Amino acid sequence: MKKFLVLSSTLILASTALFAAKNDVFISAKEAKVFLDNPDKYPNVKFVSGDPADSFPTEHIPGSVEMGAHHLHHSDVAGKMKCAPLYQCIEEAEHHIGEKGIDNNTLVIAYDDFRGPNASGVYHFFKLYGHENVKILNGGRAALKELGVQMEKGPEVIKEKKHYTIDSSKVNTSVAASKEDILKASNDIVSSIEKGTTSKYVILDSRAMTEIMGENKLDNVARGGHIPGATFMEWKQVTDFDKKLSVPENLDKVKEKLEKLGITKDKEIYTYCHVGAGRGSYFYSVLEALGYENIKVYTGSWDEWGNDMNLPIRK
Repeated sequence: MKKFLVLSSTLILASTALFAAKNDVFISAKEAKVFLDNPDKYPNVKFVSGDPADSFPTEHIPGSVEMGAHHLHHSDVAGKMKCAPLYQCIEEAEHHIGEKGIDNNTLVIAYDDFRGPNASGVYHFFKLYGHENVKILNGGRAALKELGVQMEKGPEVIKEKKHYTIDSSKVNTSVAASKEDILKASNDIVSSIEKGTTSKYVILDSRAMTEIMGENKLDNVARGGHIPGATFMEWKQVTDFDKKLSVPENLDKVKEKLEKLGITKDKEIYTYCHVGAGRGSYFYSVLEALGYENIKVYTGSWDEWGNDMNLPIRK
């Protein structure tokens, strides 16, 4: 899957040098630092933190704004999403993005501490609304600090709010799944297992085993457990904790792990976690970087599924 950044004329001139990464999902700290070192040359680049809002004042990338990944998924206390499979209704998303000083031409660089899930939530949020000019900073704040970038402290500062427009015809629902999509896939997987055949679907559960087994229920979710037929691979099996990188420099071993679990490029893959924008979107970004094409994030994830008594669960 090839995606190309829509850059300003200034950025296009620098694209060969700056975007020589192995894939078009992640940007290295070295590449990202160029924008921080030359803000006047690259005025329409915005670093966006996906970490929780309360951590932003403690430490953040200079000039960045906060869009906590878990709060991008808007549902009521019963897990119902008004505009599913969108994280937010279009008008709400337009306002939220513009309030952060981002317009349709902004290059968004999503980041977190280094782990990847929170940054990927921001990444997938923008992708869903048709904003292709977005990347994930591999290694987040930690990688930039290694290069000598001094982090800022204090509240978010937005110098200028922007007007952001979402064209409903360009909303990319091909990257998001509804509970109806997941139920169809789940039924097919379970039926295939019973028949001894292979389903064309994979439902990838990226959560911790305590959540999968129903021992740990987050927020206000009524039921614990997992979606029937799901394949389990916790996100921590991918993040490079030793080098503090969101994804390893060499993704071959990750690909091997995925393939051993039957998560192959010929499958239709649905990823999920608790709210979609986080661990579920993290696997979306990893799979996209590996060249997988048929991937969707279940944006309602367990927050929606676990609260809907009409949907089946396993523990």
